[in-house]
Amino acid sequence: MLFRGHSRASWGLETTLERYGKKNLSLEAYLRYLSRVKPAIESFTDRAFSFHFSNGSTEGRTFILSDVSFLKGQYEFMVYLRHHGFPTPLLDWTRSLYVALYFACSGPMHDEDSVLYMYVENLGYGKGGVVGGPEITTLGQYVTAHKRHFIQQSNYTACIAEIDSEWCFHPHEAATGTSSDTQDRIYKVLIPSHLRRTILRRLDSMNINAFSLFGTEEALMETLAFRELHG
Repeated sequence: MLFRGHSRASWGLETTLERYGKKNLSLEAYLRYLSRVKPAIESFTDRAFSFHFSNGSTEGRTFILSDVSFLKGQYEFMVYLRHHGFPTPLLDWTRSLYVALYFACSGPMHDEDSVLYMYVENLGYGKGGVVGGPEITTLGQYVTAHKRHFIQQSNYTACIAEIDSEWCFHPHEAATGTSSDTQDRIYKVLIPSHLRRTILRRLDSMNINAFSLFGTEEALMETLAFRELHG
């Protein structure tokens, strides 16, 4: 089971790519974006990423039902981009209920309820469906990434569908709510706004706070401000 927290219950399960206005972007078109930004990133960071547009597919199938795979090095490069602010089709989750609760309750105070999402890919019976229909896959935790990936126990999902004979990244919520009760189940738990501060205090007592999750000076200041001004 994976968890994700939203500060506002009105926010849907959108990837950063979708929030950037690129819904139903084809997998091939996104590969071209990755290829174009890679030289500038490698020049600035002095890093060399193994992803290349001409790479073959990864071993095994990324999307089992659709028989579609990412290219070698693509997942690692997208995780890097996701952590540094470039739009990707990855939806980030955590394996920790408590980390997700922190993200649901942190941020500027407001009157809207927060929400905790829980995702179950399958109940151990495998996955089925119509080839070409919306399909979610869990991409896994074992990837070289920023240290926040490991501190926050991150995991990622992606969703694709065949649109006009072309494989495209697709909204996650289109793959949920089907007739099957054994796969792609998403549960939504509302958190009343007046409980957020209480939950954050409880989490801080467990050493789950901005500083423990981000490890920066800014996160330290945020944690100290919460303890001294809201504690």
